[in-house]
Amino acid sequence: MDSLVKEWDVFFTKCLENRIPVEIFAAAATQLHARSPVPGQKLAGLLLKPRAAGTTSVDPRVIVYVEQLLTLKKVDAFDVLVSAFYFSKDRPIRAGDSNNSKSASGWRNPPQLDELIFHRLHKAFSGEHPERPVIGNEGLQTVKIVTRWMSAMVTSHTSDSMIQAMAGIQQQPQEQSINVREGLGMLAVGLIENSKILQLLTKDQHKDIRTGFVQALTDFIPFVSQTHIQIANRLEIFRKEHDLSEPAVPGPDGETNGNAGLDVAALQLEAVIDLPQINTRAGLFIFLNALLVARPLTDDVVINNYLQACYKMDAQNMATDLVTASFDILANAMYRNESTAMMTALKSFLINKIPIHLSQLTASVYPMNPELCITQALGRIDPNAFPAFSQGFDDMLGSNPSLADVRQDFLNACSLHGLISSNTVERLLGEAPMQGPPSTKYTRQELLKQCKNNFDKAIAYIEELENLDGNAGAIVTALTDFISHLCDTQMTMYLKTLCNALSKKTQALDVILQFTSPASVLRPLCSYLDSWRYESDQEYQPVYDEFSAILVLVLAFTYRYELSYHDLGITHDSFVAQLLERGHRSLTPNEMNADQDKHLSGWLCGLFDADKDGLSNDVFASCRPQDFYLIVPTLFSQIVLGCDAEVLSLESVKGGLEYLHETFLLPSLVGGLIWMASRALVQTHQEHDVLMQIFHKLIRSAPTSGDAQAMHSTILSIVSARLEGCFRTLKKRYPKYSTDIEQLLQAIKPNQDYVRSSYSPISELDHWTTATNNTLTTSLRHTVQQLSQWSNNASLQPNPPSYTHRQIYTCIRLLGASKTLGAIIDEVKAQTDAGNGPAALDIGASLICAPMTENSVLPVGWVGSSVPAPQTPRTQSNLREMLKSEFDNAASIVSTDPSAAETIVRLHRRVEAQLAVISQAGLPGHVDLANVNMVQAPSLPSEATMNDAAAASIAGADMADMNKLQQNIDQQLDLGGTAPLDLSAMGVDSGTGDMSAGMSNLPDLDLDMGDMGMGMGMEGGDEDWGLDFDNM
Repeated sequence: MDSLVKEWDVFFTKCLENRIPVEIFAAAATQLHARSPVPGQKLAGLLLKPRAAGTTSVDPRVIVYVEQLLTLKKVDAFDVLVSAFYFSKDRPIRAGDSNNSKSASGWRNPPQLDELIFHRLHKAFSGEHPERPVIGNEGLQTVKIVTRWMSAMVTSHTSDSMIQAMAGIQQQPQEQSINVREGLGMLAVGLIENSKILQLLTKDQHKDIRTGFVQALTDFIPFVSQTHIQIANRLEIFRKEHDLSEPAVPGPDGETNGNAGLDVAALQLEAVIDLPQINTRAGLFIFLNALLVARPLTDDVVINNYLQACYKMDAQNMATDLVTASFDILANAMYRNESTAMMTALKSFLINKIPIHLSQLTASVYPMNPELCITQALGRIDPNAFPAFSQGFDDMLGSNPSLADVRQDFLNACSLHGLISSNTVERLLGEAPMQGPPSTKYTRQELLKQCKNNFDKAIAYIEELENLDGNAGAIVTALTDFISHLCDTQMTMYLKTLCNALSKKTQALDVILQFTSPASVLRPLCSYLDSWRYESDQEYQPVYDEFSAILVLVLAFTYRYELSYHDLGITHDSFVAQLLERGHRSLTPNEMNADQDKHLSGWLCGLFDADKDGLSNDVFASCRPQDFYLIVPTLFSQIVLGCDAEVLSLESVKGGLEYLHETFLLPSLVGGLIWMASRALVQTHQEHDVLMQIFHKLIRSAPTSGDAQAMHSTILSIVSARLEGCFRTLKKRYPKYSTDIEQLLQAIKPNQDYVRSSYSPISELDHWTTATNNTLTTSLRHTVQQLSQWSNNASLQPNPPSYTHRQIYTCIRLLGASKTLGAIIDEVKAQTDAGNGPAALDIGASLICAPMTENSVLPVGWVGSSVPAPQTPRTQSNLREMLKSEFDNAASIVSTDPSAAETIVRLHRRVEAQLAVISQAGLPGHVDLANVNMVQAPSLPSEATMNDAAAASIAGADMADMNKLQQNIDQQLDLGGTAPLDLSAMGVDSGTGDMSAGMSNLPDLDLDMGDMGMGMGMEGGDEDWGLDFDNM
């Protein structure tokens, strides 16, 4: 038997080392088993053993090979589980293990392997027609090992938590603990919902097995409820349905607890049964809308963790739903007549971002066929919103805002990233594409290298940022690194040119923040502005020119996305932070220090002294740019007061303001115009005459140079929202200025809608509240109702209902988090009463868990960016915290509104369970895939196909095919020799003492199950050879 074990050990080792394809592995394993039969438990142990001490990563091939052995019926579920448990960290180390290097704690598999096995076997035992157990004995033995594992896991993880708590180093379960207990819980659910297992457990001769299983469940249910309440509920339902709950212990003398009456409601809430958990189409639609409605929150880690929390290992549906939802938010934006900038941003997300996520899913250990996912998703989307290109071309000629080109651009991007072939694009489109994918797939390192060698390349790539071709991600990351490089090397002239190129391309800013944090781009620039110092013997006006170009880009980002200095990753005392805080407020004489007073006098004289030829180098030399921009509002205040007092003439003021149209001073218009807009709303009629003249000069008179015109346009965009509000108020208040104000409004009209605000404009607010008896609350309930109903009818009505996450922001701001949550709860309750509870519950949880730009339930950390997003201060309670408060008080409303109390409990459980997984801040999935060399999942045939192929290769194929297969096996395994599959010729050194050889003693797995008081019932024989089950 030892020689057979060595043969199999070498076979598995060679297959893993050489990354043997699964079809060859299956055929070779069948041949080897025919000539060297080894029991299933021994085979599973040889394959699952750790091949190095302290292993922390999982080889995906191990799982693939385990599945093949299960398919070929060389091992069963019990064989896999008992071997996995032997090498699991959950199995307690016995005294005899300390002297055995193969049993010591270092020679254990990582929990990720246990988790993958649990989920694989859960699928095998679940469903309407489960594939396992094949025979009754497999079912019984599986129940026993799961029983032992549940008890061991509770003991192991609880002990770890106690030790950590005593040391004060951990308060929440670690991610790997959460994931592995979820996997075992799902396997237990699969067993208890399997009709064959239930039939076995109800037989009298299996009473001991049933009792042990129930005892383990009693301990395991509260343990798993800490992180996965839905799993705990399903297990608890099983206990109750089969009358397995332990009887209550009566009190002394039959007395009841004095607080029993108060606890009844709480007990009722604990007994609330959860509704089936489903992933609705609207749920992911809400999530993506929240990511893109304002400042992009499209952090890869946040997206991947959210998807993993919702879909677990179902990569196929995960990818399909992700693509579908990305098209849905674009169709929704078109029907809502969103701005061109918003439409472009959503297109960029679909075309530049989604293919990257699909590539990550394709590289996972979970089976996923990207072409099938894309095909299914395209079959679900609204054909009216995304027509064929030929039809869309006719629509565009008729001024219909068609999205006909989006499918083609998306498919080309998928082809660029290797998800589909270029030939597939035409088949999926149903017509010949108008253009193909880009010829080159960009990479971050190559682009950065090109930019460093040739600066013109950086400007060229900025021009390509708005292209919808799938390459934007690489361009963004390379440009971000390049900006940091220029700041580090103080290449000021290059920085000026690059910042000018970026600040005038508004839509490029949207694309940039879809791939990196604001701090990654802006913190190096802000730090550079902070450290800006004059050099001796230089012209100072060019210094202002370079400074202004960088500052305008920082202000463009900051005002467009409503960023705080926290978002920029800078400190409160930095120049940009001070400019954002007080760069629009004028100082009184008492507030100014001597230096500021000197600077102000110098600028007033330089701008308006008729005896001088204009701004001299001395004016710039005496005042650093940082000092100048902080006194700009005070400078404007003095100009207005001087004109009003006729100290300065309007003509001299207009002449001096000409300098503010030059690039070296243009950023001063941001602080100056904002101050003037505030001043105009509160001051006298006499000053309004002066203010109107200055407004016209600064806004309607465009600079002469091209760079200055572009910068002037950007600055007007930055302040347009404040100016529009000011001008419309003044127009109503002072009719005599209506003509002048209308001209100003027309001048800033092209620059409006610049800010990507999370809050609704007045027009949108009116739309929600103008209908009869309509309020924000009823409008929000109507939105939840529409989304819930659409989730059930999406196949019949593919176009989504009108939705924007601005509605949630606006409700929270105007109504408060408590009333906003109340509206969501009320509608979820109403939908549950109407029989649409599962969908409504998913909609409610999606609204609560959606990330936001402030007080977010789900932090957006951008941990993969060069500068992660700093944590911003909280300003008020969020929806999750309000839900926790409602949950704590739910017992008080059980008697008056039991349906509402149940809704609160279910919603709270769903939200907390989902966030428990998301908030672990791990990378997508639970296995480190970055350095795993594996075969892509789409190339794996189905289990039935594999089984048939293996059998045909060995028994039914003709001799020519058989010889080809044998040659392929010999070549892949590098066996050589003349005998077919002569594995013994490989040899093995059994005296090495490590875990890669000498496994003849492996099956002596005394798993110490004596405490369960039951036998495994295997009746001896070869199938339990070497496994000590006598004490179980």
